[in-house]
Amino acid sequence: MRALGTPFVLGCMLAVVAPLAAQDRWLAIEGGTVFDGTGAVHENATLLVRGDRVERIGPAGQVEIPAGAERIDATGKFLTPGFIDLHFHYSPGPHASIDGTGTDANPELPLLFLANGVTTQREMGQWISDNEAWLASVRAQGLPTPRLLYSGPILDGRDTAYPTISRVLLDDMDARLAANELMDAGATSLKVYFRLSVSQVAAIIEEADRRNVPVHGHLEIVDPTAAIRLGLDGIEHTRSVGRALVPPKQAEEFRQAVLRESIHRGEGGLELWAALDPAGPRADALIELMLERNVNLDGTLAVFEPEFSEEDREVQWAAMRNMAAFTVRYAKAGGPVTMGSHGLVANAPPGLAYQREMETHVEAGMTPAETLIAATRAGAEALRLADRGTLTHGKLADIVLFDASPLEDIANARRVHAVILGGQLLDRDRLLATAEGLVP
Repeated sequence: MRALGTPFVLGCMLAVVAPLAAQDRWLAIEGGTVFDGTGAVHENATLLVRGDRVERIGPAGQVEIPAGAERIDATGKFLTPGFIDLHFHYSPGPHASIDGTGTDANPELPLLFLANGVTTQREMGQWISDNEAWLASVRAQGLPTPRLLYSGPILDGRDTAYPTISRVLLDDMDARLAANELMDAGATSLKVYFRLSVSQVAAIIEEADRRNVPVHGHLEIVDPTAAIRLGLDGIEHTRSVGRALVPPKQAEEFRQAVLRESIHRGEGGLELWAALDPAGPRADALIELMLERNVNLDGTLAVFEPEFSEEDREVQWAAMRNMAAFTVRYAKAGGPVTMGSHGLVANAPPGLAYQREMETHVEAGMTPAETLIAATRAGAEALRLADRGTLTHGKLADIVLFDASPLEDIANARRVHAVILGGQLLDRDRLLATAEGLVP
């Protein structure tokens, strides 16, 4: 049996043709503790993989391992399904930050995330052709790529905040045409943005529903209650729902300020959240509606944190605490909550924003187990991906091995030991070295 630290060369890394058909390759990961994504924990277990799929989990020594199977000693390791990032941004082009400014291109981020266990990444604001060009460039180097999903450019109204990564819609017909064009091009979900009219949001949802494609919204000045009743599947950023949690006059003042100039979303949005009650009657009503419609909430909390060293950001920290409190209230009520990194955050190094996102949820009151489910099974369900999210029979063998248990301390999710993608053990050192070389 090979120990995990033993050097090896992967066929998938060097494009070597495997001697066996994919479905005849077997991998046995023995002796680890497996959190399977359903909530069950299997101690001292053998996880058996056939080809790119999970075959079974059973007690070590009681699972029949086929002759010739690759065997990995995972004693002392903790295993989970590959993480699913519902809100990811990278290169090329800018994406939103807390103050409304853009950030530079980060072509290394998808590889850094993959090396740190995020095997599925949904890019939430980029032209599909740019995503495909990035994938082609990485594959040309013989490197594995994450399971990258596209929403395509932001669907937004006039005077969009981010022109280079937006599709500006002029009317309802334009919205229907754009939605179908993106789905035809491979978008597996759609993202509606805050300058759309409610009727445009309705048109996009209607077209997406015809094709079983979820629609998620960055709302802010779009009425969250109206969008949910129209059939919105998910909310990106807990900050999106602030308008529904304040009195109508205050909500309208915020809406008009942002309509005049998008920059008012920054400090204005923080001030709104810092002063509202995340456990008041308006919050109760919104949570009840979200539960009734099974709306997914992807909080992206970590991107709204200032750096820990910035002690003078009282309003921002107050806003962050209220966003976190609302998110956890929804989770504790039984609502589907998922994890979205946003790509880069203040309180984690590049490549570990997803882990910081998990930490924010635990710090706010979710248990590590609830957070791991949000990072795996719940993410797959929100994106309607029936082939991943749990380590159960027939699911994709996307697996992360850790040196210590995230169930005991969610910060241990940063201690990634190895990553398996579709049944293939990845060369993390090469991924990390290549990512460093991609930095502009």
